[in-house]
Amino acid sequence: MTRLIARETGLSFGRWRQQLHLLVAIRELAGGTQVQRVSESLGYESVTAFITMFEKALGRSPTRYFAARSQSQPADAPGED
Repeated sequence: MTRLIARETGLSFGRWRQQLHLLVAIRELAGGTQVQRVSESLGYESVTAFITMFEKALGRSPTRYFAARSQSQPADAPGED
């Protein structure tokens, strides 16, 4: 499996797995799941370990990542109430 992932994606298995974890985490966190629950479901030993991985990959903690996204989202489109 490791060789197949490397051949198909160009990523090491560890890097591919991290990317998968990030995709799952973003989806779950955006849906309102608590960081602790996401961390546990992805198998991290602690919330701190999960947050550290998230920060290293995306440059900010989950809380700051979603705060920045909500600030960059456009307000209601003109004419829509």
